Amino acid sequence: MRGFVVGAMLALSLVSGALAEDQRNVNIVNATGYGIKFLGFNNPGDDDWSDNELGGVLRNGGSVYVKFNTADDGCVWNFKIEWSDPGYPGVLWRDVDLCKISTLTLRYDRANDTTSYTAE
Repeated sequence: MRGFVVGAMLALSLVSGALAEDQRNVNIVNATGYGIKFLGFNNPGDDDWSDNELGGVLRNGGSVYVKFNTADDGCVWNFKIEWSDPGYPGVLWRDVDLCKISTLTLRYDRANDTTSYTAE
């Protein structure tokens, strides 16, 4: 009986750990009015943006679900986008706590020439 209890506790611990890692997964919604060709996430201090989470262009009104793998550590991440239209600079946000967010909606304000996000 003792072995069953220990085994059950171990299984529960493994499931809890897997669920905690899922907290970083995030849905990205493009409400900018423009296409996005690159979406990347990095740990703070990492400047290598080689991994693109998009399989093509994320059109205005579209969304993509980004799932982190178990090798990724931490809740705080930087993320970057690049526009599909050439000649416009990309946008970088730093130190975003993904464990507290399930959806990031990207917006562009043409009057102020600023790109922002709202978090849910």
